[in-house]
Amino acid sequence: MPSTVYKGDLTEVTFGHETGVVLPHDYAGSFKFIAKAGSRDLVKDTSIITFSGGAASTPVNSGILAFPVGMLVGSKIVFSIKSTSPEFSTDDDFSVSGRTYTIIKHAVVSSATELTITPALKVDHSSAKESKTNDVMEILPFATPSMDVSMTYNATASSSAERVLTDQFVGLVNTISLPETRVDLKRYHVVGLGRDVAVQVPGRFLNTGGSFESNMHNARWMYYCLGHEATSATGGTLQTGDGTRATTGNVSSGSAVIQNIGGQTSDLAVGDIINGGGFTNATIQSVDSSTQVTASTGTSVTASGTSITFGGDFSTNAVISQGDSSFTYDGGLSGPSINSQAIGPGDYVVLVDTNTTDIKTYRETASDGTWPTNGANSILSKAQKQEIRRIVAISDSSGSGRIWVDDPLNFSHADNTTIKFLRYEADSTRGSPHMTTTNTNYGLITNPVERIIFSRTNIPSFSMEVSVRRRDTDSNEGTTDGSNSDSKQLTRVFRGCKVTSFNLTADTDAALRLTVDFDSALVYTDTGRLEGTKGDRYDTHRLFEDTANTEVKRKESGIAKRTQKPFMFYNGTITVAGVQVGQVVSFNLNGSTGVQQYYTVNGANVADSETDQVPFAGTRNPSLAVEGKTEYDLEMEIIVDDPVFYHKMRRAVDHYDDDTSDAVDSDMIRLSFTKQGAGATRESIDIVMDDYFIVEAPLPIPEDKGPLRSTLKILPKTVHVIAKDTLMHS
Repeated sequence: MPSTVYKGDLTEVTFGHETGVVLPHDYAGSFKFIAKAGSRDLVKDTSIITFSGGAASTPVNSGILAFPVGMLVGSKIVFSIKSTSPEFSTDDDFSVSGRTYTIIKHAVVSSATELTITPALKVDHSSAKESKTNDVMEILPFATPSMDVSMTYNATASSSAERVLTDQFVGLVNTISLPETRVDLKRYHVVGLGRDVAVQVPGRFLNTGGSFESNMHNARWMYYCLGHEATSATGGTLQTGDGTRATTGNVSSGSAVIQNIGGQTSDLAVGDIINGGGFTNATIQSVDSSTQVTASTGTSVTASGTSITFGGDFSTNAVISQGDSSFTYDGGLSGPSINSQAIGPGDYVVLVDTNTTDIKTYRETASDGTWPTNGANSILSKAQKQEIRRIVAISDSSGSGRIWVDDPLNFSHADNTTIKFLRYEADSTRGSPHMTTTNTNYGLITNPVERIIFSRTNIPSFSMEVSVRRRDTDSNEGTTDGSNSDSKQLTRVFRGCKVTSFNLTADTDAALRLTVDFDSALVYTDTGRLEGTKGDRYDTHRLFEDTANTEVKRKESGIAKRTQKPFMFYNGTITVAGVQVGQVVSFNLNGSTGVQQYYTVNGANVADSETDQVPFAGTRNPSLAVEGKTEYDLEMEIIVDDPVFYHKMRRAVDHYDDDTSDAVDSDMIRLSFTKQGAGATRESIDIVMDDYFIVEAPLPIPEDKGPLRSTLKILPKTVHVIAKDTLMHS
């Protein structure tokens, strides 16, 4: 008989990135955000923002924002009001006033999404105020899961299939503790009212104490522990999407949108470079305002005014290099594609940026190498800023392209940065990473992605989806609520999760294991079964039943076939101070991110209902989770066969690269793990510490008269990780 109770084996846990949503006016030729007429309530200090327009595969489609109802409660909003004849007040512009708004209600009314925000807008919207050209609304990343534009909203809960992109495999998790909601109940004794509690009042809502232990099969969780990632698609040719594209305008660190993906028709000027349409690296020497633009090659094309219209021989295969000019697509040109299939949500965009960024705050010497030119055997202080992100939405209106990505960018990128595209395939075609299956080359990765992970200014937040059910059925598959086959599913999404500490350990008995501790800010709960017409609004990610049930989908979810085996202790080598240590019994690397949650005085006059996905509009939950100082320590137990580590400890030697002649450090600590198999390019992890002190090296005399064991305690300044696998982005 099927179970009638909730069971652990019927529980699903997945996770995903959090990213902001940039909503520019008219991004699809029709989109507007609107301050709803008559919704400004100065008593409750609230306003309502609604939407119109948009398009399929973009954040807003026919006025519906692609998020489950109630999911955005607690998220923050800022406005940029840059229209020349604004209807919104510039007092609502973040750059002018610093005003940030909090979403306290997220609903769909009259076939359009409505967001109730506090405080109220400065602009009087007794009549509707619509966004105008250059106005932008942005929902900030923290506690905002990456959207899934394929979700379906319906007024009836049982007919909805709402979801976010929490579709990633957590890992080979042994145990997990969720940051379950706890009410900080305040209890007051009152003089003269006896010994019992007189008054009880609920205080903060706490979602702390999350933790899981995983046998590491890749390095992705180190991204959430350290914070920054640069990538290198080392194998194969990146797909150009029928032609290389470039960004228009500078792209800022933290951006979740890349504007303009093409080349195009626009006003050109002397000095601009043209490729395509018969031109090759042609510099414009003159502009004839009546008929022609003349290039350095002596070739010309017909023009209208100073705006070039390229002929039919110019296509999306051509490259436009832009100087100071701004380009948009000619209306007759199609958007980017791979193998004649249009780029869309689920594909990946690569920012091909060879400029460098610092990966360390401070170094005593300046001769260090640059990744990926220098690898894990070298001292590194810089990395090239190439990034890969999953596309969650895309707009290509009249050739003017805009891409939304699943995770804010780690680095700033200059105007005209080249972008290319990748797509997972069932094999290694068109640059797709793929694990070889033949016995002779088992474990060999074709088109691997290499990444360096390091700590800098911040760490990313993530969302974790947890669903529990009584039966092994998906309640979105037409099951009648309360019927014998009803799974009685309960779904929660823990939002605004950040790692507080981690422990990476291995010994001679098991796999490389990672324990991650994290807290959450808010919890979305599917309350569809409390509505009038009962059912589940949220369409859960049943990982191997539907989310990752094919070769391609498994790659997309981070558990590609044949990559699921963990790194074992016998896959590893450990080098300390330039010497490979053969007598290591175990090691423990501990790290702290310094993340703390902060509650702010942001009370709002909100209703309380059992159908609220986030109770009390999140006003009792933390509004910030801020990183503090990082701390690392390494403990390594060795069987002593040489006094060298004791001598280094007692002299308090500072181990760092003091040889300015090269980028190789004989003093570094390197923990290296490479999975077994054939071929040189296999899954690997290198954990590198190149500036540290050995602070303890005890030599206790064992009672059993056996070998001496010493537990070295080592304090590194920084840690970085270099990994090679099939993940596009951690």
